[in-house]
Amino acid sequence: MANDQLPILVFGATGRQGGSVARALLKAGWPVRAFVLDPAKPESRALQQVGAELVRGSFEEIPSVKAAMKGVHGVFSVLPGDLSAEDEVRSGTTIANLAAESRIDHFVYSSGASVGDQLTGVPRFDAKPRIEAHIRDLPLTATIIRPMIFMEMLVRPGFGLEEGRLISLIRPERSIQLTAVEDIGKIVAAVFADKPRFAGVTMKIASDRLSGHALAAALTEVAGKPITYARFPDDVLAANADLAHMASSLEGGPLADHVDLELMRELNPDLLSFRSWLAGSGRAALDAALAGGPGGSG
Repeated sequence: MANDQLPILVFGATGRQGGSVARALLKAGWPVRAFVLDPAKPESRALQQVGAELVRGSFEEIPSVKAAMKGVHGVFSVLPGDLSAEDEVRSGTTIANLAAESRIDHFVYSSGASVGDQLTGVPRFDAKPRIEAHIRDLPLTATIIRPMIFMEMLVRPGFGLEEGRLISLIRPERSIQLTAVEDIGKIVAAVFADKPRFAGVTMKIASDRLSGHALAAALTEVAGKPITYARFPDDVLAANADLAHMASSLEGGPLADHVDLELMRELNPDLLSFRSWLAGSGRAALDAALAGGPGGSG
């Protein structure tokens, strides 16, 4: 059961993951302290309206981070995706250090599913494993989650859906594991509710596993028109280091690891399939991609 008195401090609370976690924790009965840059933003106010306590601050303001950690049971740490590798490592390790100094009972860090046992030598790929290693060296009860590829990634404009096809990273007969962001919050709430079980655990998170053919079938059904599937051509992957890294990882690296979906359903009985996500909260993004709306391939 959730602690009725001590809150969970959520970083990134106005973003996708942090917002999902904040709302799931509130629904589960936890008091939530949301660390926000601007309390006047609509996203911040929306959190306040559903019961979150807002605390203003930024990662660079060490005193504000320390103050936000006073009197909390747990901390959920997720960092913005637009940080440089250097800034990501500095912010991630600083938050973990302050959590250890504050004697936080349970620290949950959201890493990346592409993290493997070996560093790549590329700073942007190695930032998260460096933060993970630092957390494990601290006197801190921590759980590390590694969400698999977000479902949103497959319905961004610029990946061919406006032409009736999806171009992605796996071969048609191979499988990809996908995560619905709203599932992350519910799984993290279950992790905070069972500290003894998840203390010291590193856990990959996913909502569904589908082949390229199955992706096309789900998209066709929800879109109401034929959608085909193809992998990015080799020359496109060769020209884009990030895409090439992900494609390689999906073939035989960390992104190819099988997530225990039965465990995911145990932690979150409402786990979303790709098809149900497309028909629900993902429908607006799908419609925008089908129409060739703004967003680009990024």
